[in-house]
Amino acid sequence: MTSEQNTQQTSAQLITLLMAIIPSYEDDFWHAETELFGAIAEFDSMALVTLIGEIEEHFDIALDDDDISAENFASVASLTELVLERV
Repeated sequence: MTSEQNTQQTSAQLITLLMAIIPSYEDDFWHAETELFGAIAEFDSMALVTLIGEIEEHFDIALDDDDISAENFASVASLTELVLERV
């Protein structure tokens, strides 16, 4: 699998997790450049904690406290980069 394919697959998996946690948006709302933290009202602290747990379980990774930043959770793309760094 190429790096680009891996990135696209990881992004798609994250979008699936986000759609389950924040179901109030249509499928076409979600893409790599979708802004998250500070841009989606429903992306609050509870959604963030839920997402972190889902990411850790789904990708079998552990996120450190340093990983939990507005920068890493700014968009689907930045979140994809974080996950790919940890797998």
